[in-house]
Amino acid sequence: MATLTRDDSTSKLQSGMHHIASVTNVADFVQTEAARNVAPPSPFKEWQNAASKADGARVLFATDEWFASADRLIEDSSPVFDPDAYCVQGKVMDGWESRRRREAGHDWNIIQLSRRTNLIGVEIDTAHFTGNQVPQISLQVADLTAAQAVKMVSGFPTEITLTRLLFGGVQGTGASPDQIGQAEKACQEVEWKELLPRTPLRPGYEPSRMHYFRIPTDDIVGTHVRVNYYPDGGVARLRLWGTYTKETPDKPIPQPAYCPIRTGRTCSVIPHGDCVGNESQLPSRQTQGLVEVSSEVQGGIGVTCSNKHYGEPWHLIQKTLGRDMGDGWETARNPERPSVLIKDPTTNLVASSLNDWAVLKLGHPTNAVDRIILDTKHFRGNYPESVLLEGCYVENDDFLLSGDDSVVEWFTLVPRGRMAPDAEHVYETSKNQVLNADRLISHVRLSIFPDGGVSRVRVYAKEDEKQ
Repeated sequence: MATLTRDDSTSKLQSGMHHIASVTNVADFVQTEAARNVAPPSPFKEWQNAASKADGARVLFATDEWFASADRLIEDSSPVFDPDAYCVQGKVMDGWESRRRREAGHDWNIIQLSRRTNLIGVEIDTAHFTGNQVPQISLQVADLTAAQAVKMVSGFPTEITLTRLLFGGVQGTGASPDQIGQAEKACQEVEWKELLPRTPLRPGYEPSRMHYFRIPTDDIVGTHVRVNYYPDGGVARLRLWGTYTKETPDKPIPQPAYCPIRTGRTCSVIPHGDCVGNESQLPSRQTQGLVEVSSEVQGGIGVTCSNKHYGEPWHLIQKTLGRDMGDGWETARNPERPSVLIKDPTTNLVASSLNDWAVLKLGHPTNAVDRIILDTKHFRGNYPESVLLEGCYVENDDFLLSGDDSVVEWFTLVPRGRMAPDAEHVYETSKNQVLNADRLISHVRLSIFPDGGVSRVRVYAKEDEKQ
């Protein structure tokens, strides 16, 4: 690896790095000019610093942070030295400094880069660490998916992980040998590649503080870097320069916090997430021998609704699967909804009758309902808490448009029950999950409690019994 060093006049590319094998006295250096509190311009400044704390880089684990937190290593500011600053741990230093190691092994930390990056150059600054700088350092890089990163960090000691999550790195702390062993085991589950081989570091005087390394290949891409101190000591700043990759940064797949219902006595629940890439397995795609009498293809109509702030009821009767949330019926959040939700201990539903509703006209009346599907596809954070589906038979829509229930006899098809996010809810007459299936129906009314969105309402009859 080529090494770019700095002298008083210029920076130049050279092979190898000048290093004094053993330093016992600062007089061993010809120049002992103290490092300034402003770092010199970087030769890599045309690229992005993927180890920038301001841009989102973070330390996930460090073996020891006794004298100075590992978070200081990725600060964007220049390292500063105050000769009069002391604390309980000792001299205050602006960088990551571990205590003098007395156990087996060496100190190390794991940094999550601000973005997945094609790494080009490494910059290490030992400013102000003149008798306590790390003698040798190496860097490793891993290119992890979100799932791999979560698995690795899940293997770290829980107390240390939670402390860092809540408070960041805490000066005056360090992991025990058992905790380090646990974290080491988690790191061994992922593939690490060499970014910088074990390399000597010079002390942090102004003429010797800066260390620049040009990565010799162009294919080093990563999301996480492991910093290895041999065996201990301090470094003021680490910059990892490169170009952010064009690929969309990998993140965990968004999922609802939980699915409140599963397939059971009242209905079958088929999450769309279980059928990604294989939508032909969805119940709504398997309708041999059935006619979707509610669909617009059969002449279905979205008649009216209580609220159409985000979508109209005719969306509910499309034959296709919903494209997105805009391709369904969604209401505004009901301003009268309870300020604190209370569950009915008997039904386990929210103890409120507040609801929005939509009326749909079937393409043709039927008294042979075989199956009903209520689909919340794409509605993951705004699906209804529960729904009720009713039917009626009228020959004139004007009765429904009037909103006067006294002139229309509504009867239950699907009793009020819980909904799940982004899923098809299947109600089968053969399983006694549909009530009044043999009564003549011309219209259905979907009531959602207290509000929310539904993608599709599908009412099926057998082809030879559709009336």
